[in-house]
Amino acid sequence: MKEVPLFPLPLVLFPGGKLSLQIFEARYLDMVKKGLREQTGFGIVMITDGDRILASPDEQLPEISHCGTYCTIVDFDQSSNGMLSIVVEGDRKFVIRDQYEQPDRLMMANVEFLAVEPEVAVPEERQHLSGLLESLMVHEAVQRLGLDCDLGQAVEVGARLTELLPCPNHFKQRMLEMKDPLVRLGELDKLVERMQKSSEPLGKPS
Repeated sequence: MKEVPLFPLPLVLFPGGKLSLQIFEARYLDMVKKGLREQTGFGIVMITDGDRILASPDEQLPEISHCGTYCTIVDFDQSSNGMLSIVVEGDRKFVIRDQYEQPDRLMMANVEFLAVEPEVAVPEERQHLSGLLESLMVHEAVQRLGLDCDLGQAVEVGARLTELLPCPNHFKQRMLEMKDPLVRLGELDKLVERMQKSSEPLGKPS
């Protein structure tokens, strides 16, 4: 078990994924500065109901998923107006065992880290998913993150495709909670097929 601060967001991030964030709320500025000072990270969890920003001090905190990703800060820059820009990288998946909040309304949790998924090659019948991911990764917004992905590994292809495809967050969360990378690829293949049949564009990441 490990105590980690939580950063609820309306998205899903996998281990190995990168995300650019603008930090401006005092509770998160303190969290990030402490993390930089102590070289610790925080957990990104998907919001299931509510807002990520508190409009007032007594507003209810958002409801969140029980499974998230522990992240570390890999780059940061502070502007003159005090806003902090950071880039985080997903490290390990975890499940929340106990959740509470600090006086400053920062959400905290005791988490249990999940086992790292096994490295498995992308099967021949799923190779087209690697090709789709390769086409998504050429977009400027993705390029700026500097993602490094082994297109032959099922874990990495499944994770990056889930992050980039324009699909509902509840689907992405279900993919995160899966433990078998080959089953995840199978579900993504069905999703891509449905998107193609409904003529939804697959040329741009979400």
